Amino acid sequence: MRGNMTNWVELKRVGLVLLLFLLLSTTVPAMRWNILAGASPGTLDVPGEYKTIQDAINNASSGDLVFVHKGTYYENIVINKSISLVGEDRDSTVIYGSAISPPQVVISLIASSVTVKDFTVRAQSSIQDPITVSSAGNVLENNMIEDGFNGLQLFSSYDNVVSNNTLTNNHYGGLYLYASDHNVFSDNLIVNNLVAGVELHSSDGNVFSGNTVYGNTNGVNLFSSSGDNVFYHNNFNNTLQLSTDTPNSTNIWNFSGEGNYWSDYKGQDSEGDGIGDSPYNQTDTQGGDSYPLMGPFYDLVVGLKGQTYEADLISNSSISGLRFAFGEETGNKIVIFNVAGEEGTVGFSRLKIPLGLMDSPYIVLGGQGEITPRVLSASNEANAYLYFTWVHSNQTISIISSETLRFYNDLLGKYASLLADFNNLSGTQGNFLGNYSVLLNNLSQLENMYSALNASYFEHLSNYSRSTENLQNLIYVFAATTAIFLIATIYLSKRANTATKQMKATPKNEE
Repeated sequence: MRGNMTNWVELKRVGLVLLLFLLLSTTVPAMRWNILAGASPGTLDVPGEYKTIQDAINNASSGDLVFVHKGTYYENIVINKSISLVGEDRDSTVIYGSAISPPQVVISLIASSVTVKDFTVRAQSSIQDPITVSSAGNVLENNMIEDGFNGLQLFSSYDNVVSNNTLTNNHYGGLYLYASDHNVFSDNLIVNNLVAGVELHSSDGNVFSGNTVYGNTNGVNLFSSSGDNVFYHNNFNNTLQLSTDTPNSTNIWNFSGEGNYWSDYKGQDSEGDGIGDSPYNQTDTQGGDSYPLMGPFYDLVVGLKGQTYEADLISNSSISGLRFAFGEETGNKIVIFNVAGEEGTVGFSRLKIPLGLMDSPYIVLGGQGEITPRVLSASNEANAYLYFTWVHSNQTISIISSETLRFYNDLLGKYASLLADFNNLSGTQGNFLGNYSVLLNNLSQLENMYSALNASYFEHLSNYSRSTENLQNLIYVFAATTAIFLIATIYLSKRANTATKQMKATPKNEE
């Protein structure tokens, strides 16, 4: 009985241990899943999940996405976390600054590593700023920034990227930098701002490329900003292009042999490459822009098979519909754009084509037929630079990279190579035939010499034969004479020997 009780207690212990194990095995993975789920980035929805943008930001964690649907939001926002704030559509997702406490900023960005894209940010009054940034490593992309005092302001900010934004109708400036270095501004449209399109105060090492700055009273204002700011591929068309308090600065106004387009440039292009012969002299640097563009700059970004390419276009025509097309069946790659200009005048294009995107040969077609392009000396292993002209009319220009034509040209090149080899062979054969004639003549002379030598040899041989015959006769005579001499000698020797023996046999008394 006691043994049974002991067994029952042990069995109960084992069952308790198993129960605890099962509980732990179900609880630990659940705890682990909850921890991981809380640590992963999430999406906060406005207005579905949160009624206001600021409410969503307040509840977000670093790395989260705050997605804002179409609508108008009357808010003043402070972004103090490293999040992404993204609108559903730029034109219809509007953050309209509240007028409750002007001149508060519509969006104040104080955290680093923030992305703000696809919004219209509009100030409530002319003394309110749409966006201010006082941090680093942020991205502001594809926003409409309008109707404020300064559209976008950067204070003590660095390593920010500002691209594809439109800054317009601001009452002082479109873009304002103060003590902000090493930022990149690309492909922005900065238009119709009352005073300045771009203004820099005590800011160095910034890069401006592909921006269009027009319709402003001043294009660029530079104050105490003389340290290696770089401007290239920008289009300037303003009442006053540039104002500065540091005329002999180290700012740079071109890159890789191409500068900026200046609407008031009066220079010529005698080389026909789309680059002005003389610098655009302005008051910022002693040399000015050494490679001014003869027409506005356009940038085409193409994504194809996981790669990104930039095809740059410089043209004095009005360009629209710049695009890239790819023929899946034919393999043809095409850059297409529409041109317009004053009837009868000459239009030109300087086109950079990445060879990884479109390799030669190229066919250029216009409204009046095929256009013959010229390959510029700026071409290299990475890019081809084409220059071509046309007479202005409303037409479409197509630059085609044809796989079929490339295959045909390859065959044509191989044919030309074979033809050259054949011609070389023919030349070699001609030389061989000439040498053969000389050799044949030498052989004929050699045969004549051989015949003469052979005749001489046979004559010598005949003479030798006669001499040999005479020698044989002499030998025969000599042999016969020698034989007679020997016979005579032997005979006489025998006679002498016989006589001697007879004398020895005769006695002395008989004498």
